[in-house]
Amino acid sequence: MGEYSKEIPENLRNVWSEVWQIFEPDNSWKDDQSKCRIIKEKLVYFSQDHHDTPEHIDKVIKALCRGVSLTQAAVDWQNPHIGDDSSPRKKHEKLRGIQWQLVIAYAGFEITAKGLMNNFERKTKPEIIQDFINKCNLPSYQKLEPPTPKEKSNLEKWLNKEDEAIADFLGVTAGDARIINQWLVNSQAVCDWEEAVKLAKALRNATAHGFLQPTKVGQWKLKSSFRTLADNLAEIMTSGLRELV
Repeated sequence: MGEYSKEIPENLRNVWSEVWQIFEPDNSWKDDQSKCRIIKEKLVYFSQDHHDTPEHIDKVIKALCRGVSLTQAAVDWQNPHIGDDSSPRKKHEKLRGIQWQLVIAYAGFEITAKGLMNNFERKTKPEIIQDFINKCNLPSYQKLEPPTPKEKSNLEKWLNKEDEAIADFLGVTAGDARIINQWLVNSQAVCDWEEAVKLAKALRNATAHGFLQPTKVGQWKLKSSFRTLADNLAEIMTSGLRELV
């Protein structure tokens, strides 16, 4: 993993097409109580709290549409970059693109998971994500080895007490810092899907809140891992959506 793979985006696209065959045509569930009941019976696999009112079914389907579209766009992005299309890509523009690919993939993953788990609260509780992963009947995880940057001193400083205040200010939690530290500083491989999602979330937060700059991604050899984690999120979604068909 780490390089663009056609298989992962195609698998997500194909399973979503199968799921949509249950839902289609668009908005038909608003006037068809029997269809609402059929869809609800699919959704209760993830949460017994789903119900069959058209309003609820519409809310869930709209969430799934948004979530899948975001993650699909992320993993379809073959050469991510952020910057001016009219000039040759600069290294930091490519690295920033790789970072935001993961940000987008995680947003779609979280929306999809919350929709299927019938959790529409603004704050996502960790157990919601963990319960979703457990429902997805995933294969064994292909562990994600930590990169091996030549220089770790600046990396350790980035995560230690000296930068704790700015990390907190930028929205990087103690839990985020801990899992990044375990993987990147202590060189502990990520060995299961739950830990992969936690690491993806931590790197998403560090990126989206401005704490992890593209130069650091390059220095610490994180490029391949960002792509792998985006793919992992799509793989979990694919397995989860497969439970609906």
